[in-house]
Amino acid sequence: MAKKQAKGETQDRKAQIASAFGEIEQSKVFLDKRTESAAVKMDIADLLKDIIQKQLRKDYDPEVEANIFINPERGDFEVYILKKIVDEIDIPSIEISIDEVRQIDDSLEVGDYYEEGPINLEEYLTRKSIQIIKQSVQKKVRDLERQVVYEECLEKVGEVIAGEVYQIRPHEVIFSYNTSKDHRVELVLPKSEMIKKDNPRRTPRMKLYVKRIERERVKVKQDDGSIVEKEKPDGGMKVIVSRTDDRFLYKLFESEVPEILDGLIVIKGIARVPGERAKVAVESTSSRIDPVGASVGYRGKRIQSIVKELNNENIDVIYYTDEPQIFIARALQPAKIDPMTVHADMKTRMARVMLKPDQIKYAIGKNGNNIHLAERLTGYEIDVYRDVIDKTLEDPNDIDIIEFREEFGDDMIYQLLDSGLDTAKKVLQAGIEEIEQALLGPTKIDEMSSVFGKGRKTVKPRERRLTDEEKRYWKKIAENIYRTVKDQFNETDLQEINDEDNDAAPEGEGADEGSEKQ
Repeated sequence: MAKKQAKGETQDRKAQIASAFGEIEQSKVFLDKRTESAAVKMDIADLLKDIIQKQLRKDYDPEVEANIFINPERGDFEVYILKKIVDEIDIPSIEISIDEVRQIDDSLEVGDYYEEGPINLEEYLTRKSIQIIKQSVQKKVRDLERQVVYEECLEKVGEVIAGEVYQIRPHEVIFSYNTSKDHRVELVLPKSEMIKKDNPRRTPRMKLYVKRIERERVKVKQDDGSIVEKEKPDGGMKVIVSRTDDRFLYKLFESEVPEILDGLIVIKGIARVPGERAKVAVESTSSRIDPVGASVGYRGKRIQSIVKELNNENIDVIYYTDEPQIFIARALQPAKIDPMTVHADMKTRMARVMLKPDQIKYAIGKNGNNIHLAERLTGYEIDVYRDVIDKTLEDPNDIDIIEFREEFGDDMIYQLLDSGLDTAKKVLQAGIEEIEQALLGPTKIDEMSSVFGKGRKTVKPRERRLTDEEKRYWKKIAENIYRTVKDQFNETDLQEINDEDNDAAPEGEGADEGSEKQ
């Protein structure tokens, strides 16, 4: 009964090691390439030899040496104990007498080593040691799987892939992605890398730009006592993706415009406010290809697919040129600018642009996006000025409102220009309430005043409601603008402005209105 039990334990221990090799066969890492599987098995076999040697020294003898032969395909192994041939045995576990050896092999001499075995490993190792061997193999397989997945993801850095929404968290969205070897990988899209108009709940499948891969980091103590963080080679990884990166737009153009991939069209620069506006400068390496036309596509089909992917981001595709005056004029589109009115200093990288009054707001753009993107695209700091055609009509004491760009910011300048307040005197004549109204834009959302059809009621425009806190905020901003502009004039000029305002007002209203504004 005891013999049967011992035999069962022996078979069980051997099966544990064999099952460890079996896990290699079941691992997805090795299913695609037999050669890779064989190479990894040899690595694990070397690992096993080291572990068995270590456990023999722990359980059998601290100075024992062994030759270990492993067949990974069947999970078989043979272990031979190396014993030193001596005249008299002092340590039986690692020594053997010459007389005993001569009965087996008379070619060996004293000082040589004799291989005793193959031994029953189960008789030399405890159950705990066998378990350690199995766990070591399992850990090795897991580490190799992570490494294979990491290397495959590393190849995807700088590429665009499609991921499916897996989980939506407060500060990030997790996407699921299957690699070419059918490994499931989680992609992390931080909130800072999302376009504002992105809605993962409505669009569960999105294109993503693989920005970088972060490995698990551990704190390591240096020789000098300082502690630094280093990537853990076998640690977990986090794949960071983006939809706001400029290179994401580049890759979308590359996928939609074959000429870019072929090198016939070159993207010379990209400037982008994600989800709102982007400018792309293109150049052709062939005289037969129109770079802008090819990038936009027939009836705009190519650019439309990119715009749709970016949630209707407005994309301007412009011709690139080495001439800074022409390039700056093109970069400020949709404003219509004569390149002759652009003065660019290549040393200081500053440019001065003279614009017609009605083109200034287009050059600046909503939120100042247009001029900021033009500056990023061209590499020039751009200042715009009003070019008055008839100088006799220009008031020498007045100031262009764009002179206050630095104080007010491009967004507020754009709102003032859009409301017709293009000079300082017009701002003062308008008063605080009109300035506030210009900053807020229309208070009513325009809708159809009537709907055709019998029985239909007239649709009234909806009022945009502001909280008391918002009203106080914009009132304070309007007062600050009025005060800043007013400080540019002396008392005589202010009186003249007030008189002009009174002359322009209807009878009975001029005095009250002027006093209110002052």
